[in-house]
Amino acid sequence: MTSKIRQGRGRKTQVCPPIGSLMRYGERIVRVIAEASGQRVIIESAKEEGRTFRSTVKWSSLTALHDQLF
Repeated sequence: MTSKIRQGRGRKTQVCPPIGSLMRYGERIVRVIAEASGQRVIIESAKEEGRTFRSTVKWSSLTALHDQLF
């Protein structure tokens, strides 16, 4: 499941992931920094050399981490 789904009036709407939560974006583990417009969030992740960077992605592209990180 990518994110929580809220049902209301016959249609499903997605809910923004909690700010500060760790999630998976493709192969990377990312931290949600802030909510952006258009069902997008700003995420922060680290490159292989250790530099961090931020980018904006859609909520539906994020998946929850399960019991383990790696």
